[in-house]
Amino acid sequence: MKIVAKKLWESEETTDKLFNFRPVFFAAIFLCLGIVFAYKRVIEGISSLWALGLLPFAILPFFFARTRSRMEKTALSILALAIVFLLGQSIFLVKCSSFTNVERMDSYTTVIGRVVEKNEFGSTVRVVLTDLSIGEKSTKGKLNAYLPASFCKNVRLSDKLLLEGRAQTDVALTNERGFRATDIKENVVYQLTEIEKCVVVGHKIDVFLEVKERMKTVLYAGMSEESAAISYATLLGDVSGIEGGLLENVRVGGVAHVFAVSGLHIGSLFAFCMLIINKTNLKNTSKILRFLLTAAKLIFYSGVCGFSSSALRATVICLVMYGAKLIGTTSDFLERIGLAAVLILLVAPTSLFEIGFQLSFAACLGLAFLTRPFAKALQMLSGAIVKLFQKEGKARPNPKRKGDTSPLTIPQRALRSTISFLSASLAAQVATAPILLRAFGYLSGASLILNCIFVPFISVGFSVLLLFVACACLLPTAFSSVLLYLPSVVWSSLTLVFHAVDFSAFALTGIRISGGSMICYYGGGLFLSDKWNVRRKEKYFLVLVCFVAFGITMYALNV
Repeated sequence: MKIVAKKLWESEETTDKLFNFRPVFFAAIFLCLGIVFAYKRVIEGISSLWALGLLPFAILPFFFARTRSRMEKTALSILALAIVFLLGQSIFLVKCSSFTNVERMDSYTTVIGRVVEKNEFGSTVRVVLTDLSIGEKSTKGKLNAYLPASFCKNVRLSDKLLLEGRAQTDVALTNERGFRATDIKENVVYQLTEIEKCVVVGHKIDVFLEVKERMKTVLYAGMSEESAAISYATLLGDVSGIEGGLLENVRVGGVAHVFAVSGLHIGSLFAFCMLIINKTNLKNTSKILRFLLTAAKLIFYSGVCGFSSSALRATVICLVMYGAKLIGTTSDFLERIGLAAVLILLVAPTSLFEIGFQLSFAACLGLAFLTRPFAKALQMLSGAIVKLFQKEGKARPNPKRKGDTSPLTIPQRALRSTISFLSASLAAQVATAPILLRAFGYLSGASLILNCIFVPFISVGFSVLLLFVACACLLPTAFSSVLLYLPSVVWSSLTLVFHAVDFSAFALTGIRISGGSMICYYGGGLFLSDKWNVRRKEKYFLVLVCFVAFGITMYALNV
């Protein structure tokens, strides 16, 4: 059997491994599997015996271990992954248990708490309170309340409110929208309804909330209302001020992620920090100091964003990557992604079921697995186009050939940069497409084009906008209209396209996707990558099988 396996899987370049084992990355996978199995058991009532389906995957590596030493390492690795799998189940069960095991309440009473989140939705305002006193008893957790806008005219973040209404314990793990991953993670265990009174009874200084409130003040004082709402959403992730029609058009256009403080935004801020360090005397300081300064900036900004899940994920990923670079570790991109996922899930296991978490890490995995295959395909296509123009007598610079040590020409540099950007964009969008389809029921037909416009703009402009707003916050509010005039004009110009074009006409709707279809889809993408030491024919055969299975399951589901 070993001989058969060797003939089937053996690569032309590597003959002793099916793939390069990455301990941290595989630990992240098995931690996720443990969390998923616990979720299936608790929420859907599925027997944990289904975990036995992993046994074939535990036995398979032994067929490729040809020496006693390799067998021992394989056995230890499988044991470690089994422990991580059980750990994933345990932390999920503990988190759900701590959420549900609170004292039940359902009575009309007085609530005192501090405002940590405030979102305006037309005539209704949603506030989230912490540091709670319900009745005469202090309690842990957070409370969610929807108030008439007239009650909240003078309410600011970090204000201490006194409310009267019906306080109810809400510890159901699911609701009409599905699993309450975010509420469980943030411990939002109370709801207040039938509110009859709202009084500000104090104010607690909170640096993060004070900065957030100041940013909102200068934005709305220095910009048009629409530009201010868009800037506030871009900088802090709060879309409640954006007009509903515009926001929906942005979503179906496939660029709503610019309004969620995530990897794009934190990555831009991180790049700005690196620029400051590399262009000043800070580059001569110790690695620890550089890391701490960068971490402080990213963590402070995440705090201003309310330590939102997406901001924290991106911060952890950036700091893990930067720390690994400073240490000089040889771990690759997959290992660093795995470490970031492990750190997040150990603290908040329910994050795995948040759409933002899934999209963030799917995009990262797409970059890791698919960027190179797409880049090769685009390079071959560009070479064919160049040859076509040359045959017609229209001279074009040839792409740089392998082994050529001459400097790149400007057209060659432009071509290489274009291929790099397009391959990365395609990889991220291909990797996130099934998740978007399953979560929202549509795929944007204009996503690639709009992302090619907005992603570079946000990458460059985010830190610049943040710098302008920071300066406006330090000066009297009257100066904000001067400092923010240019950003306001830029946003007004960019949003014209969403006022002029209805992108829902280009969206693919009414398509359903199942869990089995997603497994086939991602299996095809996995085999398409260069992470397997498999001969080309077998590799393409597996890719074909996965995508044919994907097509069949999708056809059966949607006919």
